[in-house]
Order: sequence, then C-alpha cells, then structure tokens
Amino acid sequence: MIRSLSAISVALLVLVSFELYNGVHRVKAQEQTLASLKAQIAREAEAIRVLKAEWTYLNQPERLQALARRHLALAPTGASQIVVLTSLPLRSETMSAPSPVVEAQDLPQRIVGDVPMPRAKPDLTQAAP
Repeated sequence: MIRSLSAISVALLVLVSFELYNGVHRVKAQEQTLASLKAQIAREAEAIRVLKAEWTYLNQPERLQALARRHLALAPTGASQIVVLTSLPLRSETMSAPSPVVEAQDLPQRIVGDVPMPRAKPDLTQAAP
C-alpha cells in the first residue's frame, strides 16, 4: 500500500512540476507579447504627437492666409453682386437672360434712432412654462 501511495505521489509530483514548467513558459510568452504591445503603443503615441505637430503647423492662420492670397481669387462682395430674390428667374424659365442687379442705394437702410427695430418672431418650438 505504501508503494502504491509513493508511486501516486511521485506521479502527482511529476504532473505538478510539468504544469509549473509550462505555466512559467506561458507567462514569459505573455510578457513578451505585453512588451511588444507597449512598444507598439509608444510608437503610435509618437506618431500621433508628430501628426498633431504637423497639423498645428499646417493650420497656422498666417500660413493659411498667405496660401489663400496666392491660390484663391477672393475679394470682398461688392454691391453690384447683390440681387433681389424675386429678380431671379424660375427654374422653368430660360437661364439666358441676365438677372437685374440691385444698386447699393436701392437696398433698405438700417434705421437707427427713435424708430424701434422689428423684433424677432418668438420661437414656437420651445414649450411654454
């Protein structure tokens, strides 16, 4: 009986030792995977930092303004470019006729002084208290 108990104990000891050996190797493999993931995260963080620096450089207002002056033909809107909505042709009409242009003196003037300015319409989408 003692021999069989000793044999079972030795077999159990061998199994436990083998599992411990495999466990150590699995942990080392997981540590290597963790180290490679940390290195990858560090590389990605550095790439993000570089991209943010490039974005900051590319969005400098002075640089954008110089590029807009060089590449875009933008100018302030002139009074001769403003038209009245009713003067625009309907979609069914031919587009060959030019739209009449409204001069600056024909536009409504803002009245300042004793005459009150029109109030905005109340927003009816909000619930009343």
